Amino acid sequence: MSADLWRWLALAAASGAILAFEWHQRRRQTARQRHVTMRERWLDALMARPGQEIVAVQTLRNSLMAASIVASTTVIAIMGTISLVGPVAAHLALRLTESPEEAAVRPVQLAIGALLVIVLFTAFLFATQSARFYNHLSYLVGFGVSASEDDRLTARHYVALAGRYYSDSLRTMVYLAPLVVGLFEPLSVLPGAIVVILVLAYFDRHHPSA
Repeated sequence: MSADLWRWLALAAASGAILAFEWHQRRRQTARQRHVTMRERWLDALMARPGQEIVAVQTLRNSLMAASIVASTTVIAIMGTISLVGPVAAHLALRLTESPEEAAVRPVQLAIGALLVIVLFTAFLFATQSARFYNHLSYLVGFGVSASEDDRLTARHYVALAGRYYSDSLRTMVYLAPLVVGLFEPLSVLPGAIVVILVLAYFDRHHPSA
């Protein structure tokens, strides 16, 4: 089996492992699900007490700022990645490789570069959606105790979505690590993905002592 095929298999296996891990984690009770419930209870408590509107809006504005920073960072990273992968794509298209060994690596590296852009854009999309819902939520909590039942239900839905999207944006950026390493050696993508999965599984524990 050629080295080129091994590199493609390593990339495919790493992608499959990450997708399977995420599917599994979303079907079980983890710290992320616990945090969703915690944010909903926090919102209910604030909207039930008069005089807490300023505290709620300030907290949400801080979260909005954090999501905006993540979105801005990913945009810069996308531009940097495209500027890095672009010359590689041109090099491959013009067939300017100096040896068969180099030619075997370049297509895989180009695919990894494309995955980098896709992952970064996904993180950007999650961060912008988080900022969107935090922004709308800051208006809803301003109603305080005068909020209608429909307002409260909408606010609980928004706080859950905003927090989950923000978490997803950060989580997606963690998966950049094995791809960045893979730009130098595609075979390292699989062990890199396994390390990231183990780290995320540790932080996904329902209780710190688990």
